[in-house]
Parts: sequence; C-alpha cells; structure tokens
Amino acid sequence: MCENRPMSELAEGLEAARAALADRRWRDGYDLLKAADEAERLGPEDLELLAWSAYFTDEIVRVVPLLERAYAAYVAAGDSERAAFVAVQLAHEYGSVRLQQAVGNGWLARAERLLEDLPEGRAHGYHALQRGLEALAKHDFDAAYEHGETAERIGREVGDLGLELRGRQRRAAALVYRGDIDEGKLLLNEVNAAAYGGGIQPYDTVVIYCNAIGACRDVAAFDEASQWTERAQLFCDEHSISAFPGVCRINRAEVMRYEGKLEDAEATATEASQLLAGWAPRLAGAAYAEIGEVRLRLGDLARAGEAFDQADALGRDPEPGRSLLLLARGKTAAALASIRRALTDDLPALERARRLPALVEIGLAAGGVEDAAAATEELAETAARYDTPALHAAAHVAVGAVALARDDPSAAVRPLRHALRLWLETNARYEAARTRVLLARAYEATGDAEGAMHELAQAGSVFDQLGARLDTQRVDSLLGRDAGRRVTKTFAFTDIVDSTRHLEHHGDVHWQKLLRRHDEFVRDAVAANGGEVVDDTGDGFFLAFKRAEDAIGAAATVQRAAAEHLPFDVRIGVHTAEGTHVGENYRGKGVHTAARIGALASGGEILASAASVRGLAELCTGPVRSERLKGLADPVEVVAVDWRRRAGG
Repeated sequence: MCENRPMSELAEGLEAARAALADRRWRDGYDLLKAADEAERLGPEDLELLAWSAYFTDEIVRVVPLLERAYAAYVAAGDSERAAFVAVQLAHEYGSVRLQQAVGNGWLARAERLLEDLPEGRAHGYHALQRGLEALAKHDFDAAYEHGETAERIGREVGDLGLELRGRQRRAAALVYRGDIDEGKLLLNEVNAAAYGGGIQPYDTVVIYCNAIGACRDVAAFDEASQWTERAQLFCDEHSISAFPGVCRINRAEVMRYEGKLEDAEATATEASQLLAGWAPRLAGAAYAEIGEVRLRLGDLARAGEAFDQADALGRDPEPGRSLLLLARGKTAAALASIRRALTDDLPALERARRLPALVEIGLAAGGVEDAAAATEELAETAARYDTPALHAAAHVAVGAVALARDDPSAAVRPLRHALRLWLETNARYEAARTRVLLARAYEATGDAEGAMHELAQAGSVFDQLGARLDTQRVDSLLGRDAGRRVTKTFAFTDIVDSTRHLEHHGDVHWQKLLRRHDEFVRDAVAANGGEVVDDTGDGFFLAFKRAEDAIGAAATVQRAAAEHLPFDVRIGVHTAEGTHVGENYRGKGVHTAARIGALASGGEILASAASVRGLAELCTGPVRSERLKGLADPVEVVAVDWRRRAGG
C-alpha cells in the first residue's frame, strides 16, 4: 500500500517559481529558481526560465552562462530542436549583443548543424531571424528582407505569433534602411501595434519595441522613436520588467537627448554603462559615448572628455562628440582634422549623416566654407532619400549656416525657418534653440533687429531651462551685457506627469480635449493672479509673477482644478529670483533654478524654494530640505506647499 507523500521542498520551490514568473514577478521567480538550482541542478527548461527571469531583473550577466548550461543539458537529453533554439539565442547574445562575432558565429554554426537533420520548424524560424539581423549589420538589406520573410512564414505556419511579428519587423527594418521609408515605417508600426495587443512572450514584445526604436533612431525619425520609447516603457511598467535591456537603454537615452531631456538622458545612459560593463563592454562604450554627448550639451567639457575617453577605450569611436568637444575647447584645427578622419571610414549614408552636421559646424568655424558646402550637399541628398524630419532639419540648418558664412543672410532665412519649424514639430528643443541663434544672426544682418532679439531671447530661455551652460553664455555674449533689463520675478514651471502614458490611455481625440481643459485652467489661474504665460513648453507652462504669493495662489488653483476635473497629476515648481527680461521672455540663473525645482516636484505637488515662500501668511508647508540641482554649484533649500489647507487649518 502506497502513501501520499508531501511534495518535496525542491518541487514546491519550482512550482512557486514558475507561478511567480507566470505572474510576471520576475525577481521572485529568479530568486526561487536560483535557490532551487543551488540545491539541485535544474533541468534545461527551468534553466531557460532562470535565464529569462535574469534578463528582466538586471541580472543580465547571468543570462549567457545559464543558456550555455541549458544548451548542454538539451544536447545530453537528445533534444536537438531545443538545443538549436538555445544555440541561436547564444549566437545573438555573443555576436549581436556582446559584439564577439567569432564566438557568435560558432554558436550559429552549432545551431545549423543541429537543424540540418530536423524538419523545418520553429527553431528554423529563429535561425532565420538571427541571419536577418546579421545581414542588417552587413548592410545587405535584400538578404535581411528574405530572412525576415522566412521567419514570418514559419512563425505563421507553426502558430508562433512572436516569431511571425519579429520576422515581419525584420522585413520592415530592411525596407527602412534601404530607403523605402514609408512602406517600412507603415509595416513597423503595424508590428508594434500588434505586439502591444498581447498574445506573445514579454521578451518578444521588448525586442520588437527595441528594434523599432533602434530603426527609427538610425534614420533620425526621433519623433516616432520617442513615441515607441514611451510605449515600451509603459509595457515594461505593466509587466514589472525592470528597464530596457542592453543597447535599447542607449537608444532610449539618445531619444531623451534629442528631446532636450538632458539630465534624464545622462542618468539613463549612465545606468546603461554600469549595467553593460560586465556583460557587453563594447556596448558599454556606446553608452559612454552617449554620456559624453549629453555632457557636451550641458557644457560639462571635462566630464564629457572623460566619457569619450572611456568610450574609446572600450572600442567605440565617440564621434562626432569628440570633434565637437575639441571645437568647444577652442581647438578648431584639431577639431577639423578629427571630424575629417571620422568621415574617411567606409560608413553607410545614415552613419555619415550623423557626423556631417559636425563637419559643417567645425568647417565653418575654421573658415572652410567649401568643405561645409560639400557636406551640406551630401546631407541634403541623404535627407531626400530617407525623408525624416530630423534629417531634413539638419540639412536646412547646414544650408542656412553656409549661406551666412557666404555673407548671404537673406538666403539663410528661409532654410533656417524651415529647420526651426521641423525641430519644434518633433519636440527637439535643444536643436530648435541652436537654430534660433543662427536665425537671429540672419535677421540681424538683414536689418531685423527686433526679430533677432526675439530669437535670441527664446533660445536663451530654453538653454537656461535645459541647463546648457555654454550655449547660454554664447547667447549672453550675442545679446550683450546691457541687453534686456534686470527684474525680480517669481518664476513657475508646470508639467503634466506621465503625459504620454495618459495619451495612450485616453486616445488622441479625448486627450486633446483634456489638454485644452488643462491649458484653460492654467491660463485662467495665471490671469486671475496677475501673472503672465511666458512660454508653452508642450505639456506645461513657463510662468512669471510679480509676487510669490501670486504664484502660489495660481499654482494652488491649478492643483485644485486638476484634482477635481482632470484624470492626471500636475507638478509645479516655484522660485523667486532676479532675471533678465528680454523681449517677451526671461533669462538667467533664476529661470534655470525654477525649472530644476519643477522637475524635482512630484505629481500633485507644489515645490518651492524655501526663501521664496518664507514669511508668507496662511501658508502650510512641509519640512525644509536641501537639494542639489543639476547645473547649480550650491544646494537649494526647498519646501512642499500644501495647497489643500492653510496654516493652522
């Protein structure tokens, strides 16, 4: 007679781990599987599960060793199909992620040997995916398209929707890279929308999003890359995935840089460099190059140089940043020699297009107008071929800059205005501000002094808000010390928290209605408290008030209206300081400080500098805390203002 024995501790742990992973509790699943593996070596299926849980919990360094063990276990068990599948994934991890091509080729050869004697099936489809990715790396776009087609067909035949969608996306990427932009992007967006609809594994969804972001980034379609970045972040949050894996984090940081979110971009790229250092050092080099690009825009030249050196040491050529750093340091001849070297390599058109604007800027600084003109012509040809707003904008800026260098400011105005419109439409605030500076030069030279002053004031205000110190100094120099008048104002910045996520939830039409209502609340509150709307920053406002109590009153009114009528949170930063009133805008350190305080605030919060609200009657505030704000040498004391009640209430 047999007795029912209780489930062993190991079996209970495995069951709990599998249940955790099914619930997307990746850390719990990883810890439980890891403990089970330490107690008794796991079988190949559970080793694969442990590898994927490691992937989603920032334990990426553990992925490859676990997959190698799973491969060996499948081979020992005679499961050639699963062994081949894992071998293909290892070929991807080594060859495409770690950039250790020889090792990757070895794993792909192992997979191919195992697949030779098997009927066509799922593993063949993933093999075709990897072959397509390698073809893209070699710029063999026709081969990449064919491999994607094979993967898509096999995925459809075996009922693997993730494989089918990834094969279709491989085709889309091939179309985009070879210049069939409209067809490629349409297919790319179709795949992304299908991936968001569910029905596939989280890894497949993340890979689809990351590939889409990378493809858009490579052809300078940053507006679309930004949209898919936000969608990918939403997916990661919903599925408890810690963050973007691997190179996707670097692409995400570049999108942030494009949008002028310089501090967030630096933090994201720094996080990527730390994560990748022990897993894929050459990719870590790309992260350091991105860190350098951000620091260059922030005017932190010493630390930008350090980041570029780290990128170089890890095998990543940090161009065009390194050449532009030399220019910023006043080493014009060295900068020109550097960017010329960077363009002698055998680079595809899109990679050259990333470096050509630097050649235009540096060439003009060195007096090489013809070099800059030739680079401008090549850039325009690439923009015409790939037809994305950022490429067209960069080409128009180059045309305008060359016209200015040839003392033909009238010819510079139209392309620069066109470029400015494109930058603004795609939310490229830093690039738009840089273009305004050139446009101001063109206006000044054509006798439009008022237009020039307006563009410089707008540019300077954006540079202040972004913390771009060197650009701020250049604008100050162009304006002159006596330009504008010094005033004391209370500046405020408002911002909708997680606006893109709410857009996704509510849909375009309803979101626009909500946004209009939000804007009305802000403008009405500002008018009622005697303030002025200085600038509409997209999802928020830059405001100015005569007195701090007026600013707090308006901010409290906005928060109460948002809490009662809007399905999202608003954060507001307030700071009283001197600023320079130029045209219809305000400039100076006080503006930058207010912007940084606003960025520090939480949803539904009014955060003010302590000095601004000290002594205000009937105001209830939280404890004073000291915060270090980016771009400011000294810490700033801030307090949260409780807009729900008055002091003593």
